[in-house]
Amino acid sequence: MTGRFSQGPGRLRRAAAFVIAVSILPLPLSAAEKGTKPVAAQPLRTSIATHAAREVLVSSPKRADGTATKTRAQSSSPQSGGKSFFSSPAGIACLAVIGAGTGFALYSASHDRIHSVARSGQ
Repeated sequence: MTGRFSQGPGRLRRAAAFVIAVSILPLPLSAAEKGTKPVAAQPLRTSIATHAAREVLVSSPKRADGTATKTRAQSSSPQSGGKSFFSSPAGIACLAVIGAGTGFALYSASHDRIHSVARSGQ
C-alpha cells in the first residue's frame, strides 16, 4: 500500500500566490494618510474660476511693454542651444540601441532555428 501525503506542487503554488496577494492587498490602505478627512468637491465653475485667477493666460496681454513676448520667446527656445537631440550623447545612445535592436530582430528572423510548416508557406 502506497500512501501519498502531498498533493503536488500545484497546491503549494496556489497557497503561495494567495499568501502574497493577501499580504500585498492592505499596502495601499496603510499608505493612506491617517486622520485626514476628504475635502468636499468644488463645483466645476468655481474650480475653473479659481485657477483662471491664478494663471496668466498667454492670450491676455498683462504687460504692454513687450517683455512678455521676450520671455515667451526665450522659454520656447530649446535649452541645449539649438543642438538637436540626436546630436547629443543621449540621442546617439538612443539611436545605437534602436539600431542594435532592429539589427537583432532582422538577424533572428532570418536565422530562426524553428522551421514550421506555416512559416515555409506549404
